[in-house]
Amino acid sequence: MRPPLDLHTLLRLRLPPRHPLHRLLHSHSPNDRPPPPQHPAPHDAELWIAKALSSAAFLRPHYLPAFRRLAPSQFAAAAALRHAPCASSALQLFSSLHSFPLAIPPSAHSYRYVISLMCQSGRQVYALQLFDQMTDQSGYLPNARFLSFLAGSCASAGLLDAAAALLSKASQFGCSVEAYAYNKLISSLMGRGRVQDAVALFEGWIQGAVYAPDVWSFNVVIKGVCQVGDVQKALELVERMHQFGCSPDTVTHNILVNGLCRVNEVSKGREVLRRLQRDGVCMPNVMTYTSVISGYCKAGRMEDAVAVYDDMVACGTSPNVVTYNVLINGYGKAGNMGSAVAVYQQMIFRRCPPDVVTFSSLIDGYCRCSQLDDAMKTWTEMAQCQIQPNAHTFSIIIHTFCKQNRSAEALRFLKELNMRTDIAPQAFIYNPVIDVLCKGGKVDEANTVLMEMEGKGCRPDKYTYTILIIGHCMKGRIAEAITFFHKMVDSGCTPDSITVNSFISCLLKSGMASEVDHIMRIASGGTSSSWRDPSPITRRVDISVAV
Repeated sequence: MRPPLDLHTLLRLRLPPRHPLHRLLHSHSPNDRPPPPQHPAPHDAELWIAKALSSAAFLRPHYLPAFRRLAPSQFAAAAALRHAPCASSALQLFSSLHSFPLAIPPSAHSYRYVISLMCQSGRQVYALQLFDQMTDQSGYLPNARFLSFLAGSCASAGLLDAAAALLSKASQFGCSVEAYAYNKLISSLMGRGRVQDAVALFEGWIQGAVYAPDVWSFNVVIKGVCQVGDVQKALELVERMHQFGCSPDTVTHNILVNGLCRVNEVSKGREVLRRLQRDGVCMPNVMTYTSVISGYCKAGRMEDAVAVYDDMVACGTSPNVVTYNVLINGYGKAGNMGSAVAVYQQMIFRRCPPDVVTFSSLIDGYCRCSQLDDAMKTWTEMAQCQIQPNAHTFSIIIHTFCKQNRSAEALRFLKELNMRTDIAPQAFIYNPVIDVLCKGGKVDEANTVLMEMEGKGCRPDKYTYTILIIGHCMKGRIAEAITFFHKMVDSGCTPDSITVNSFISCLLKSGMASEVDHIMRIASGGTSSSWRDPSPITRRVDISVAV
């Protein structure tokens, strides 16, 4: 039978080389430990026991029963947790100290410390389990700051429902959590597209007097409902703000005006703008004006857009780059490049530096008007301004060259795009190039572009596969078309009726009626897409097909 061990024996445990707890035991070894005072202070004794507890728990767990006769306090147990080298070790130590054989009742401090460690290490599920144990079994209630911290951590980790449940219990815990915590959660729900859930939660909280919403609270909810097009709900929320001692601010009106313009209610948006100018309580800013200008531009009402712009300048509000870009884009889409260039020149005159959106809008306008020479001059001017084109700029110019059947120029710009490591390639940029090559009978070049596309980590989409299938059918390369069809299905792209009908038509014209049934079953999800060449005819490389 092993003789009982005293604390000196425990502290003489041999540690593995470079163990993180080595310095703790070394500092209290019998050889260099100063003689204990006649009446050691309780605080020092507790700290000493805490270090011994953590050492024994990690290195020799079977020695823990020896500590029972010392009756370690909750303070010693809480202090021992701070010697854990990581969050996992702290959780393990917490379990060891507060279960048999020691069974030290955990303190509120111990719970809060370990829960905080779990949150900081991304283990919010464990944190929630400990929180339930703390409140339900041990009877400790959190304060407002700790509850807000835990809810915020869960929200950041994507556990939005758990965060909502915590904040909904604030009154049960006797906490008065600040509005910031509720606003952050509502904003997270909106960001995940859960607008209805966020609105329902907000309504429930304010009706149950769980918290007092502020202006930011309303702005978050109003922005969310405007983003899904529910402007009527947004207007109702603005009216209710006064019930809670809140008044709409500039941000509120900007959100509301933008929401109205997004749903083509530009006239109502301008009315809100006029009311702000008339009342003078909350003055509109450049964002307010720009939202209305953008709404008119999207509706093709350029005269009204310019009128709001002139009104803005007359009121002393300086337009920014977004304002100018909206006007240039509006004129470009309307085919009025003279006015678009005039706005650009005014922008330069007012010393507002253009950005990539400015040049992309000009290039897009020129391309729409078939003025490719001017578009290329703008491309050159953009480079001279040391502004690099983005994916949208490349897409505009490549698509335009493809529409004019100028595949060589399109390939040149595509090559330039492929050299850019800062742009994530997208299928919609490659598809026009593959299409123009296939229509020109250059299916081998189209296959090369596909390989480059996949080599850049860009996955073909439904349109890519449809173009390739029909393109290979037009060249009579049916076997390759069938291969692309199976690759399409295997990659998770569901072929639509146009793809299926066009493909079946090609198969029938090439005398491959036996394949039609199989293709139709695959398209309807009735069989596996795994394909074996059932007929020698499909191995023919060149079969004439009239499409």
